[in-house]
Amino acid sequence: MNLELAGKVAIVTGGDSGIGAAVCCMLAEEGVKIVVADRKDEKGTAMALEIQQRGGTAMFVRTDVSRRAEVNAMIAKTLQDYGQIDILCNIAGPGAQGGQLDTTEAELDRQLDGHLKGVFNCTQEVLPHMMQRRSGKIINMGSFTAYGATDGIPAYCAAFGGILAYSKSVARFAAPYNINVNTVSPGNIVTPMTTPWLSQPGVKEELLRQIPLGRLGEPEDVAAVYVFLASDRARHLVGTDINVSGGQLLC
Repeated sequence: MNLELAGKVAIVTGGDSGIGAAVCCMLAEEGVKIVVADRKDEKGTAMALEIQQRGGTAMFVRTDVSRRAEVNAMIAKTLQDYGQIDILCNIAGPGAQGGQLDTTEAELDRQLDGHLKGVFNCTQEVLPHMMQRRSGKIINMGSFTAYGATDGIPAYCAAFGGILAYSKSVARFAAPYNINVNTVSPGNIVTPMTTPWLSQPGVKEELLRQIPLGRLGEPEDVAAVYVFLASDRARHLVGTDINVSGGQLLC
């Protein structure tokens, strides 16, 4: 399917590994120019180089999305080098830690800063450019944990609950400017971040019993949805959350 994305420009936060890296590669395959926005210099540079070696266009811009000044600098660099921003994929954020009774205030701050604040910062700074052009796609990373899929990791759940609510709010605001804002909520996906936890005795086996499809997700399963939402094939989707969990959220 030709998604007519060639020549578009996408910012992918958290693009150096896992789901973010899969989104970068899949968009680049469609001819999208990629900005890998991440905090890890070595991995981010390697991701951009990999895309270039495959014949795509990409650059790495070191960005901590919780810091507004760094987000501003990243957006300015994107506009300077590529001239426009068509797609914003908000994926960056830390892994989950802490239970209901032992999650610290510091962990709550880490989750809210890394996930919710990061989405807020990037979205708010990109919106004026997209509004002026009356065109854009903003795709935020959600999580099935925001729907009560787990009774643990409360700070992580709270951050994604905030992202889902914020995304609906900004989707309603942005739609009259022909800007589509949607979210993608993965279930259990095999990534470098989740591998240590999935490798613990019995964890993978228990999860597989909860997933009707009988398999854990791969980053490409999520990336494919991002690419679809980035295209005009999804032009009538506004404020929608697409759950990518193999049916686990149904249980």
